[in-house]
Amino acid sequence: MTTLLEIAGQTDVGQNRHDNQDTYLAGPLWTDHSVLLAVIDGVGGYAGGAEAAALARESIGQYMATPTGDTLTMLREAVVFANNQIVQQRQQNPALARMCCVLTVVVADAQLGRLYYVHVGDTRLYRFRQGQLEKITHDHSLVGVREDANQLTEREAMRHPRRNEILRDVGSMPHRVDDPDFLESGESDFEPGDVLLLCSDGLTDMLTRAQLVEVLGRPMPVAEQIEALIQAANEAGGHDNITVVLGRYSAPEGAEIAPALPIDDSRSATASIRVGTQGLMQSEATLAAEALPEQPPKRRWGALVLVVLGVLAGVLWWQLSPSEPTPRPQPVRADSARTPKPFTTIDSTRTP
Repeated sequence: MTTLLEIAGQTDVGQNRHDNQDTYLAGPLWTDHSVLLAVIDGVGGYAGGAEAAALARESIGQYMATPTGDTLTMLREAVVFANNQIVQQRQQNPALARMCCVLTVVVADAQLGRLYYVHVGDTRLYRFRQGQLEKITHDHSLVGVREDANQLTEREAMRHPRRNEILRDVGSMPHRVDDPDFLESGESDFEPGDVLLLCSDGLTDMLTRAQLVEVLGRPMPVAEQIEALIQAANEAGGHDNITVVLGRYSAPEGAEIAPALPIDDSRSATASIRVGTQGLMQSEATLAAEALPEQPPKRRWGALVLVVLGVLAGVLWWQLSPSEPTPRPQPVRADSARTPKPFTTIDSTRTP
């Protein structure tokens, strides 16, 4: 009895762009129970964003065509390979000297119950499970770092004028697999009923988490869910290209599912990137804090009003309450009076 992986992808130019610099991957990989998913967003503002995204897509697909070892290591190597291919093209073509892209790439294996991911930039990977949406990747952008640190609300981040300023990209400079300041990567469990959502910022700049959950919870094929998400993003303004990839894992009743494999932290590739990513995230947080200083705290007018009202109530109660007669002082008995101390004069003259 075979498991079922339902996958689909779609990209849309949006409402305000004349060209589409996004692309994606959504197809089987190696076996009938594993898939390769990716969303790749060409960086706007520079010539060649679409070319960089297309070259990354081609390079990753080519590198991942044949399994050669550890899946996560292969995925990391594939993104580095794509990065250096873009760098080479930049050097050969002056017109494309600043082209680059951002991306999120996933290998999902239903038989192993695992997903593996590599991420650079402000595209995103979510996992939808039992009505809950979990954001797995971190945004490598000035605003995204602040949002992930709960220093900006979702709405504030979506409306921020600097939300598209990224801190990492694929293609602007040569990289190696073990560079600590480049790739965010990891692996997690992948269970029956899970839905993986990969998307460009053209979706998440337009739709809130609650809106994503509402669509992902609808009982419909993933291709129709993608159409609904893109339509909603366009109706909200469609300010950028919109790309969505979905992968749903469902198993026929009675199918045997292998238990999730534990993550082996002893593997050098995975362990090194975790250490490096943590260090870089701290530096990115510092950079974001310097570039986007926190707003001054709001004044606590509510507490001040309560204090004033309390004082006024106390004064009013004192004025309206009936006055009590002041008790007379009791006479002091002579035998209980304290003996006064003699008055002492301080001689301020100095002794010669």
